[in-house]
Amino acid sequence: MTDVPSYTANQRLLDPRRLGTTTMLSSTSKYLNHPRLRHWVAVESLRRNGPDMDHYGGPLEIIDIFRELDDVDEINRLFKEARARDSALDAWFEARFLIPHDLQALAELPEGTLGREYQKMLAEQGLQADFLPFESTATDYDYFHRRHSQTHDIEHLVIGYRYDPLGEFALIAARTTNLLKALGQELGEHLSVVSTLLVATGMSRFGCHYPHLLPSLYKALGEGNRIGEALNTPLFMPRYEDMFEWPLEDVREHFGVVHGPEFEDTMWSLGEYFDAA
Repeated sequence: MTDVPSYTANQRLLDPRRLGTTTMLSSTSKYLNHPRLRHWVAVESLRRNGPDMDHYGGPLEIIDIFRELDDVDEINRLFKEARARDSALDAWFEARFLIPHDLQALAELPEGTLGREYQKMLAEQGLQADFLPFESTATDYDYFHRRHSQTHDIEHLVIGYRYDPLGEFALIAARTTNLLKALGQELGEHLSVVSTLLVATGMSRFGCHYPHLLPSLYKALGEGNRIGEALNTPLFMPRYEDMFEWPLEDVREHFGVVHGPEFEDTMWSLGEYFDAA
């Protein structure tokens, strides 16, 4: 590395002469050291959108990667501390509530109810309920993710953003903001790394190839953040199944979801996502 005037010693920490020699990448970051994650970040940040990779593939892959990377013991320890501070959270974990979603029964509910809109949303795109790759409920970590696999698509409806690319970013913003507020900074940071990487790589991909979509992306993130701040309950805790017969607008009102002037239906971005490739 060439010496540059006024370039301080501290700024030369990445000088290869200081790092030593190695035939393999070595870092103090467990994320940088993980070859699958390095590959995922590079591909998701730089690729174009196309029918060979829909907007579910990337999230499912990083979820699988973090089943190896998450510090499960530490997260369970932090959950234990959070449960000791919050009796409602403790009761939520203790109950380990899970219930199958009968989509045929939901299809018979009146139009505009939470259950009917949920069933329609899944049917429109040929999606299945409870799709995330989590089965165990043995630990708090396991149950937290298992329950999220049931409620993810319902949460889309509750905040008002659906399964399109911009809607996914809006839900990430709402859920992450709400999660940090409900569980505290340390535990929330552990649980939001995947979401952070999804947003970061998405912004990079849009910036590289679809910069005309960036204003809409920023707007969705901002509105999602505002909704997450305003929610009067942790988004992951309600038994939404008990509210399937409620009008969707009543569900939103119950949880304090109010759309601001920046809100827009972003389903148009689903077509834009594939057409732009």
